[in-house]
Amino acid sequence: MLTDLRNISEKWGEGIAEVQHDLSENALFSLESLAELIRQNPDCVSEAATMNNSREDASTWRDAGIANAPSNELIDAIQNGSIWANLGKIGERDSRYQTVVDQIMDQIENEVPGLATFNRQIGILISSPNARVFYHADVPGQALLHISGEKRIWLYPGEEPFLNQRDFEKVVTHSTAEEITYDPSFEKVATVYDLTPGAGLFWPLNWPHRVVNGNTVNISATVEYSTKTTRRHFNVNYANGMLSHVFGYRPRSQAVEGPGFWSKVMMSYALRRSGIGPRLVQSMSKTDTRSNTAVPETTS
Repeated sequence: MLTDLRNISEKWGEGIAEVQHDLSENALFSLESLAELIRQNPDCVSEAATMNNSREDASTWRDAGIANAPSNELIDAIQNGSIWANLGKIGERDSRYQTVVDQIMDQIENEVPGLATFNRQIGILISSPNARVFYHADVPGQALLHISGEKRIWLYPGEEPFLNQRDFEKVVTHSTAEEITYDPSFEKVATVYDLTPGAGLFWPLNWPHRVVNGNTVNISATVEYSTKTTRRHFNVNYANGMLSHVFGYRPRSQAVEGPGFWSKVMMSYALRRSGIGPRLVQSMSKTDTRSNTAVPETTS
């Protein structure tokens, strides 16, 4: 699992925490084992996309139309094309993978005082030589554990202007995918890592990032998790997003405590639990499509 946690207790939640792991030596994460996982669980491929890998242009991200292809055809397309495939929530399909992510997060909890995580999930990214993932931000707590090949990742602070709040609210409410506004000037503050097998990163909540592969097929594991703090931020962003983008009222506060916060928690829970929120978002998306402002496709 994790073989070197370095100074993770000092970095957790405040900066980028570098770790080392042994997943590269675990047969579960070989290309052959992953092909078998896909063969037995074809619905685990949540997305297979292609892109122009020569520049940072999210508008070139497209569904490759092969997510449901037989595993050997999918792997062949990855090896010989420009494909990014996401195997999502694989712990729910094979308990051995869930054991891996639980052991990893247990290790971290033992190192970080007071940390308690839940909704732990592991995914696998299999991608082509020179493929890239465009600038985006994820909603839950996030880590990347690199297993095979080489890739470069750029990470940016989770605040304006790097994390455009209105863009991110659309991500949280599923009005769009994880794309947010990118500007080349952001490169002045980017932290860059060249990842090789056995290297991993945990970064603060919602930090934007982008990735470019080296000239080899890449395999990486993604770790997602929630905490009480991440859930508070989620509920505020969801409620603010619904108020702003659906109901036309722009809230000013992003506070995660106080009476206004708890009102937003109740609103978020009620809209999601009842199904009204997703239906309203879907209705708004259809309206955007009719007005030729369709929600763009991008990476998860």
